[in-house]
Amino acid sequence: MGLSQKYKKSLDEKWCMRFKTLHPDGDAYDGIVLHLSNELIALGEMRDFEFDGINVFPRNAIKGYRDNKFDRCCNQILFGNGQLKRLRVAKWLNACETFNQLALVLMKRDIWPAVEVVFKDGDRALYVGPIVEVKNKHFSINCYDAAGKWEKVYRLKFNEVFRFEFGSKYTNHFNNYMRQKEVSGQ
Repeated sequence: MGLSQKYKKSLDEKWCMRFKTLHPDGDAYDGIVLHLSNELIALGEMRDFEFDGINVFPRNAIKGYRDNKFDRCCNQILFGNGQLKRLRVAKWLNACETFNQLALVLMKRDIWPAVEVVFKDGDRALYVGPIVEVKNKHFSINCYDAAGKWEKVYRLKFNEVFRFEFGSKYTNHFNNYMRQKEVSGQ
């Protein structure tokens, strides 16, 4: 079975499997395909037998999959612990065919993503914060650092984005903290 067929299996059957990426560190993500377009694949990421946010990748970032006895066991656990019933897909995600469209919707809905970029030289960076502008080939994100300090607005090219992450415990907790700081003027 090819990669496209595995995407379809995961999407249609809510089947969790491991997706291997072209990330320089060889990252792999366990999850269920929630949305698929010609350019993007959105995964409901699974960690410790619970779903934790959504990662959206360019389709060409996925190089392979694992769908074997380990994944069958994982799916039995997810069915048994009720996680599959709780998995919900935001309807607006289905309208996103490109990173440009995704960034526009995240900005309009005031959803602050984490954005991982892999640059042409192999360097990588993670940016977290609100998207403040979206253009055809790039977008701008007002970023804060891991110490909870606002840095600056970064302009990122869509063709260098490895993934958008949102709705995870990490992004939700950190963003809530930064929003509270913003309101209190800290």
